[in-house]
Amino acid sequence: MVRITPDGKLHIHTGVGNLGTYSYAATSRVAAEVLGYDWNNTVIERGGTLKAMPFNIGQFGSNTSFTMTRTNYAAAMDAKQKLLEIGSIMLGGKPSDYKLSDEKIVKKDGGLGYVSFGLAAQKAISLGGKFDGHVVDPALKGLTKMAVKQIVGSGLISAAKDKLPKKGIVPALAAAFIEIELDLETGQVEVLDYLGIADVGQVLHPQGLDAQIRGAAVMGFGLAATERYIYDPAYGHSNATGFYQAKPPTYLDVPTKLGSHPVQGAHDPQNPVGAKGIGEPIQGAASSAYLSAVSDALGGHLFNRVPVVADMVVNLAAKQPQSHKPLQTNCQ
Repeated sequence: MVRITPDGKLHIHTGVGNLGTYSYAATSRVAAEVLGYDWNNTVIERGGTLKAMPFNIGQFGSNTSFTMTRTNYAAAMDAKQKLLEIGSIMLGGKPSDYKLSDEKIVKKDGGLGYVSFGLAAQKAISLGGKFDGHVVDPALKGLTKMAVKQIVGSGLISAAKDKLPKKGIVPALAAAFIEIELDLETGQVEVLDYLGIADVGQVLHPQGLDAQIRGAAVMGFGLAATERYIYDPAYGHSNATGFYQAKPPTYLDVPTKLGSHPVQGAHDPQNPVGAKGIGEPIQGAASSAYLSAVSDALGGHLFNRVPVVADMVVNLAAKQPQSHKPLQTNCQ
């Protein structure tokens, strides 16, 4: 949902939270770019229902980048059409006679006269109806309709439902490459080098993507090597009550070389900006790469359980039985 206020600012209302990846900002840029807005003249409204937050499906399944860029695109395109209509109302002619440029509505033929976005927002308030949020698409989710009511009459308001064509689920694809050194006497594993690669389509925020790939790698190392989750076999209650059982990785557990790289040019045709998802897959790729490297170092042996800890490696190297039975899980 987007709103242009009489002071000329663009307010992007988003239900996307911040899981540490700043997806709320990356996906909001789409709306600003569709309308040709200076990012410094844009406000992201988020973080609570008092900010008039529209419905959001949730942040799971690596869907945020794909889903929310489409949603912001739809809202911005609706706002763009309303601006063009206001331009024709104020300056004459048809909406198709106008375009958006430098936060103004101008004539395509270069003719004199223009309408600033701030003035257009004032006109939207006086026009009412669909222009200022008094009339909305009945197909909108209830939460989005409630959000519009909070800001109705405060500017040009566009709350649009994503009706872009979509077939199937867009996969988030990732691969990981790792080099380790394994000490058979101590069972210790040291990660020497790592590279995570993600097929995300259009990169929305290069720095954010880099941090996400490398951060997910650290989480993957933890799943593979340090975090043990124990459950009561009778009641399913978690018995992992401290970091001594489920230890998150630290700087000492990750390599100095921790690289990331996006796949270039693989834009998704069902997304208006070509964006795909990223999130859980790179974490799983890192964990799988770590365990595969350990297996390779041990001549192809598979432990079939995680985390792979030092005593398991030492027992295998010494040809001693493990402290768990072959198919026993969540027992240590």
